[in-house]
Amino acid sequence: MSGTEIAIRARKLRKAYRLYAHAFDHLVEAIRRVPRHTERVALQSVDLELRRGEIVGILGRNGAGKSTLLKMIAGTLERTSGELEVNGRITAILELGTGFHPDYTGRENILMGGLCLGMNKAEIESKLDSIIEFSELREVIDQPFKTYSTGMQARLTFATAISVEPEILIVDEALSVGDARFQMKCFGWIQRLKQKNATILLVSHDTNTITTFCDRALILEGGRVFAEGEAKPITVVYHNLLFGKMKATGSGDVQSLPRESDAGGGRISEAEHSSPTPDTTVPKTMRYGSGEAELLDWGLFDERGKRSNLIESGSRCRFSMRLRCDRDIPSLSCGFAVKDRKGTVVWGVTNLTSQGVAWQARAGEVLTIACDCTMWLAAGDFFVTLGAAHLHDGTKIDFIEDAVQFRVVGAEGIFATSLVNLESDLVIVPEHANESGHSVNGAVREC
Repeated sequence: MSGTEIAIRARKLRKAYRLYAHAFDHLVEAIRRVPRHTERVALQSVDLELRRGEIVGILGRNGAGKSTLLKMIAGTLERTSGELEVNGRITAILELGTGFHPDYTGRENILMGGLCLGMNKAEIESKLDSIIEFSELREVIDQPFKTYSTGMQARLTFATAISVEPEILIVDEALSVGDARFQMKCFGWIQRLKQKNATILLVSHDTNTITTFCDRALILEGGRVFAEGEAKPITVVYHNLLFGKMKATGSGDVQSLPRESDAGGGRISEAEHSSPTPDTTVPKTMRYGSGEAELLDWGLFDERGKRSNLIESGSRCRFSMRLRCDRDIPSLSCGFAVKDRKGTVVWGVTNLTSQGVAWQARAGEVLTIACDCTMWLAAGDFFVTLGAAHLHDGTKIDFIEDAVQFRVVGAEGIFATSLVNLESDLVIVPEHANESGHSVNGAVREC
């Protein structure tokens, strides 16, 4: 790959902080040339390569090294060792309101922030109206920044940062505090930025955001790259890392791989399938948990009560699983989630969200967990993740990602790209129709 196609490249990137027990140890160390410090390694041997036009997501727990990596790429933190190459004008939104003075007005902070981004005063003033318009803060733009809510601060920060139309954009959870409509607006702008061949590095704890917007993703754990690859499977690994039994080794490899299960349903013979699996090449799915209980079987059933992987849009269906409890579980949470092909959760339910209470399970019990619903999804392929967990801390007991794959068919008269089927009935009413909906000169035409 040529250098012109690379936006960011890191090789063996390392960042370590020196910690001194006493204030004068640094001076003593310099004079005597005898080490008097300990090291805390924040980032260790990180290799990274981002191509132009890519959106790459970074996942990781607090303290994993995400912010350290982003600050080094942005140029606000020096690396201890390793190589780092950044090609292009870069804008980083690392912390909410970074560089903005709390006592200055929003307008004054736009001017100051623009100067920090490398624009001259004339350029900032020419973009001032568009920045204010994008932030949707015109009514309060001349009030002090400290009087803004966190969501309003996020709006102004993002609107100012993107005004330079960067070739590389780094966003570190800055949009998580914004309202849903503004987040959608920002991500729409990010998609347009990508179409201009810009590179975006996006840090988020929201796996839906990663699977929806990112081409690739990586996980940082303990200052190392724990895993990387396509966005959807990486979010599954991250979920497993948080709640399963997966561990990180010193080399960044995956240890204690979870059990595997077929994607069509648990322990069911071929004769019990009423329709073929839509995609016979579906890979094995991930299963993990503490083992205090075990899922015996699971599946999706159509309105006739038959196990099926083909569901008619608008029809009734049932998600079901059986769980054998090997120990007492005082606070059990069981549920189902449906994801689309990108891994975005489009629906989910647990006994807590449905009934408002946890279940007290006894050792030796076998529980049937079933959810009856109407399949309002539009045509497409979907996956069911299911399992059981402890309510108090979310620790997974037995969890199966993408346990069932199914296809929804039969949604007609709507966009092919629709996600849901609202069973709509569109009509056209002439303006001179009376209040009853009937035209004076003719019948209402349905579409």
